[in-house]
Amino acid sequence: MAAHTDPPSTPRRPWRGVGADERQARRRAQLVEAAFTIMGTEGAAAVTMRGVCREAKLTERYFYESFSAREELLVTVLDEVARQAKAVLEKTLQDSAPAAGDLVRPVVRAFTEFVTADPRRGRVLFVESLAAPELAARGGELVAEFTATIAQALRSPGLAGEDADDRDVALNAQAVFGALAYLFQDWLSGRADIGRERFVEHVAQVIEQLARVTSVPLPR
Repeated sequence: MAAHTDPPSTPRRPWRGVGADERQARRRAQLVEAAFTIMGTEGAAAVTMRGVCREAKLTERYFYESFSAREELLVTVLDEVARQAKAVLEKTLQDSAPAAGDLVRPVVRAFTEFVTADPRRGRVLFVESLAAPELAARGGELVAEFTATIAQALRSPGLAGEDADDRDVALNAQAVFGALAYLFQDWLSGRADIGRERFVEHVAQVIEQLARVTSVPLPR
């Protein structure tokens, strides 16, 4: 009896010079951008599979080509915006010279520019990541990642109090993140009616004050 052999698989042919994998990657990017638009303007609750496909101008069958569920797409959008924001923070921290005496203001200014350049970013980062139940777990993980970056900055010379220990720095980093989240929420929504330069200066001073808080020498 002859051994059974599977027929050779049909190669995925390029279409108009674009390979199948690249076409799929483009469709995925369209879906992410569409979800970002809806999430950043109407909120995570408004993101549906049909709505995203309609915004992306793709048929619904392509949704499950890239995402197993709506929740996976929401997390992908949040991750992408957070990745961009973190890159801005890290680059500015790297480029800013602590010896110049002002590390905080360049970072606050760069981050403010990032969220105001596209208002959708601010809503995804400061509203939906904290309010949408589907994003609660990932949002908590991202808070930990951002506070770690903030803690690194707070250890810079001249920022932390002279007697501050690692516990002080960790607690202060969490306080800074919480303060920034609510300050940016209010300012981006228009509730805090002040200009950009005053806002940047106010946020910078809040960070500087929080960075110096220490509970040493109280016991752990």
